[in-house]
Amino acid sequence: MSEPDYAAELDAVLAVVDRETRAFWDKDFDAWSHCWAHEAYTRTMGYWPLGGVSVVEGWDAQSALIRRMMEEIPAPNPTAGLVRRDNINARIFRDVAWLTFDQYGLDTGDPTFDMPGLSRETRILERHGDQWKLVYVGWMLVGEEVKNLG
Repeated sequence: MSEPDYAAELDAVLAVVDRETRAFWDKDFDAWSHCWAHEAYTRTMGYWPLGGVSVVEGWDAQSALIRRMMEEIPAPNPTAGLVRRDNINARIFRDVAWLTFDQYGLDTGDPTFDMPGLSRETRILERHGDQWKLVYVGWMLVGEEVKNLG
């Protein structure tokens, strides 16, 4: 089997990361859910000052938590697309990809969903059929005000 086109695969992986982020902030559960593998081994681990350390194990727990959060605060974030990712470090294999990056977001006043300033991010994705799906999301919100996302 031939080696994958690395640039095309990286674009596909980054597109999933972007769609998942936008869907999360837009409070679009179906679009968000489509970005994830619905498996018992999925995980999210993160830290932000308001909530401290967060660890969620398994798709059932993850989807229930996010659905509840979106139902409790259903208004979409008007700046969901205004995020910058720098220092992207990626490894892509035939069926698994991982990446780390620095993500910069705006403070919109939504303490439950906002990730304002610098966040150190990690993603692990698996290929399911012909689509990349998230199986792990990690973040550590460092903060710092962001002046320019362009």
